[in-house]
Amino acid sequence: MKVALGIGCDRGTPLATLARAVDEALAMAGLHRGQVSSVGSITLKADETGLLALAAQAGWPLHFYPATQLAEVVVPNPSETVRRHTGSPSVSEAAALLAAGTTEASALCIEKHRLRGDDGRNATVSVARVMPRAAIPPCVANTDPARCFTAAEREAVQSLMQVRRDMRHFTAGAQVAEDVRARLQAALLAAPSVGLMQPLRVLRITDPALRERLAATVDEERMRTAQAMGPRAAEFLALKVEGVRECAELWALVLAPDDGTLFGRRTLASEMAWCSAGAAVQNLWLAARAENLGLGWVSLFEPGDLRRLLSLPVGAAPLGLLCIGPVDRFYETPMLIQQQWRQARPVSAVFTENSWEPSWNTGSCATPEHLPLG
Repeated sequence: MKVALGIGCDRGTPLATLARAVDEALAMAGLHRGQVSSVGSITLKADETGLLALAAQAGWPLHFYPATQLAEVVVPNPSETVRRHTGSPSVSEAAALLAAGTTEASALCIEKHRLRGDDGRNATVSVARVMPRAAIPPCVANTDPARCFTAAEREAVQSLMQVRRDMRHFTAGAQVAEDVRARLQAALLAAPSVGLMQPLRVLRITDPALRERLAATVDEERMRTAQAMGPRAAEFLALKVEGVRECAELWALVLAPDDGTLFGRRTLASEMAWCSAGAAVQNLWLAARAENLGLGWVSLFEPGDLRRLLSLPVGAAPLGLLCIGPVDRFYETPMLIQQQWRQARPVSAVFTENSWEPSWNTGSCATPEHLPLG
């Protein structure tokens, strides 16, 4: 059995006290550290040295939840004292349940084990059985919308965007952990969306036979695209253009039928839905790279073929197949640049002021893909 821990503690509680409290709670339930899959706590503890050290020492993923989310979980032992100090009537019980992927109090093996250490600091540990599916995605450590980011954090975000890659090579046979998948889902749902329409729907492909049929559809379009390339056909066929068969996760992206949203899209109805879907994928792409996972967006297919294979309703539009999973290495530069297929545009070729740049009228690319490189 796998379990998740919820931990609350006084400010400055040392590692030794936290470790003792955890080991005692596990022993009371007849469990051991190897059965712990993750640890949860409140965002107020995101900088708690002892807690961070405990998770790092044991190799446990550590998730922090805001007080507002913890307060929504109904627990057996709510405390007004805890509410006054944290904003939630429960920390350890609620965090253990959320980390276990449930809000059902019956999942608690140990409701609250309290320990006052020799140092005078208090720790509370709750233990919950991990549910088969993580229904509640973990939150980031700080969700304050007014938060000011540091220069180091800003640089990290810029670096993340610069090293994001469209990946086609994946480590065959690898898997993505459920808590990681939950974070990816949360990132996708956090994306901006015109009128908050959130038009994107995602079908996670777990049927091996269906995956193979989708891969065959991609193979067929790859050959049709090569035929359309003329003199660059052989060069195109030499490119690695997808990882549908090898990737750990395969997600089908589908634009839902128009739900009638008018706010922000009355004059550009379909265009704004597509833009909203693209923004969601970009969020997912960056989140995957931050998890050290590769992601590749495959668009080589006939839409009608995917509609048939996925049994999509009238009005639904397939946008792509996302290949997600561990990779042996990330490309040093985007693969199409690396393979000299095409070059990226510089800032000067994209930005201007006040009026259209006449040189853009040619419709040419920085490196036209229909011309052989010499």
